[in-house]
Amino acid sequence: MMTTTNTTVFKRMGRILSLVFSDYNEARAFREAFLRLVTYAVLFIIGYRLNLVFNNVPDGRIFDGYAMAALFCGLSVLSGFMNNMICIGGCLTMLIFMVIKLAVSMAIGLVALPICLYFNLYRLIRNGTIILNYKNL
Repeated sequence: MMTTTNTTVFKRMGRILSLVFSDYNEARAFREAFLRLVTYAVLFIIGYRLNLVFNNVPDGRIFDGYAMAALFCGLSVLSGFMNNMICIGGCLTMLIFMVIKLAVSMAIGLVALPICLYFNLYRLIRNGTIILNYKNL
C-alpha cells in the first residue's frame, strides 16, 4: 500500500519535480507559482499585441497588457469567494451575473495583480532555492 501511495504522489508531482522536492506541497507550490507567472506574462503579451482598448493613448499597449493580466488575477482571486455561487434564472440573468462578475474581477485585479506577482515571485524564489541546493549536492 505504501508503494501505491508513493507512486501516485510522484505521478502528481511529475518526474523531474519528484527528484528535486521531497515534499508534495513544495512541488505543488513551485509549480503553481511558476505557471501563474507564465500565465500573467502570456496574457500581458497578448494584451500588449492586440491593443484593443487604449488605441490612441501613448502608453496604451502597456495598459492593455496590464488589464488582460489583471482580469485573470481578479478572476482567480474572486473565484475563491464566489466559486460555488448559484444564480437561479434564465439566460439573461446568467449573462448579467457574468458581466458583473467580470467587472468586479477587473476592479479587484487592478489592485491585486502587483500583490499576486510579488507573492508568486516570493514562492518561486523560496522553493527554487531547494533546486539550487539539490544541484550543489
